[in-house]
Amino acid sequence: MKDEVAAEAHRCLTEAGVDFVACMPDSAFLELYQRLEGDSAIRYLQVANESDGVGVCMGAWLGGARPAMLMENTGFALSCYALLRGPAAFGVPMLLLISYRGGFGDERWFSVPFGWATEPLLESLRIQYSVVNEAGDMAHAIAGAVKSMNAMQAPVAVLFPPQLFSEAK
Repeated sequence: MKDEVAAEAHRCLTEAGVDFVACMPDSAFLELYQRLEGDSAIRYLQVANESDGVGVCMGAWLGGARPAMLMENTGFALSCYALLRGPAAFGVPMLLLISYRGGFGDERWFSVPFGWATEPLLESLRIQYSVVNEAGDMAHAIAGAVKSMNAMQAPVAVLFPPQLFSEAK
């Protein structure tokens, strides 16, 4: 993620009241999770897989936190069962920040099928989402997502396409 985009995402998460972030390390979000790791106002935890992250975010919400999960869209595909079995079934809000691998403009040929599947999967799981195409769209997307997740008591997602990353990784 470009440094200025990571700085803006960090600022937006803080302003929206996110105080817990689980992360399955992903090269696209490297600059963001390094910032989050160093922020004493946000509890940051790396997880072994995305499904574990969903469970950890559920526990954080039950403990009074406002959680977010950072992951690639490949990991989002893997976490669908956990999202349906937990947050969707029991009404647990969480913000999913998803790098949009294989999306329009991504040169990673092996990610293309995940690009095709990401939005249809979100729609089939009834997870509302927005796509941040420019850093200037981020404040509106993240603030709106946090308001929606709390109002709906459900997961919501914000997708970050390749143009926001430092390079094709």
